[in-house]
Amino acid sequence: MARRKRKEEVPVWEPPEFDEVGYMRKEIENAKISLVVIAWAVVGAILAYLFYAFDLAPVGFLLGLLVFAALYFVLPMLGLPIHGFKRRDWASHAMVYFFSFLAFSIILLNAPFGDHTYPEIGSFQAGTFDPGGSLTVPAPGSMYCYAGTPGSTVTVPGSGNQTVYLIFRATDNAAVRDLQVRLANANLTATPVANEPDACVGSSLTVYMPDTYAVAFSNTGSPFHVTITATDSAGLSTTASLDIVTA
Repeated sequence: MARRKRKEEVPVWEPPEFDEVGYMRKEIENAKISLVVIAWAVVGAILAYLFYAFDLAPVGFLLGLLVFAALYFVLPMLGLPIHGFKRRDWASHAMVYFFSFLAFSIILLNAPFGDHTYPEIGSFQAGTFDPGGSLTVPAPGSMYCYAGTPGSTVTVPGSGNQTVYLIFRATDNAAVRDLQVRLANANLTATPVANEPDACVGSSLTVYMPDTYAVAFSNTGSPFHVTITATDSAGLSTTASLDIVTA
């Protein structure tokens, strides 16, 4: 008579009891730590900004990053435990600090908190037109324009009884406080022409873009060496020049 095999007992698995209170307490602590890390990034950004103001940007940036290490002492002082932190926890908070530090640094280095960006001068266009007895702005689409870049020479057709018209843009991250245009030893008046009808034939724009200026002068004494200096509210200046030849 064959033996009856005993039915093997299958163990019953029971999940461990979920500590809901402990889980919520840990999540609240992590949220508090994240807020402290973000606030501490403001301290690092201010420190970096102070060094940047004294032309020590690399030193300020490095010290701003090293400020993160002080959280090892700051967090316990605020009653936030770190004894259970692992490497991945520190790496996670380090990433939060790094990107927060970059964001706050960019904000501090730009207006209205700071201005360390030099003005830009460019988008030169030159042409000649018949002023009709005055140095007024030419009519829309009435002038052939020739583009140039800072430091270059632009040749435009024209006779002695015409007026030379120069269009350019002077921009800044905040605002251009002062704009000077010189032709040889004479000062010229730069007129804002933003949103005015574009005078150039075949232009893709119907009106001039913001921060666009124009100067006009008599076509006598070619070649003309025009120098433009733009200064912003922080006292930072940029100078660009253009030579115009009429033939």
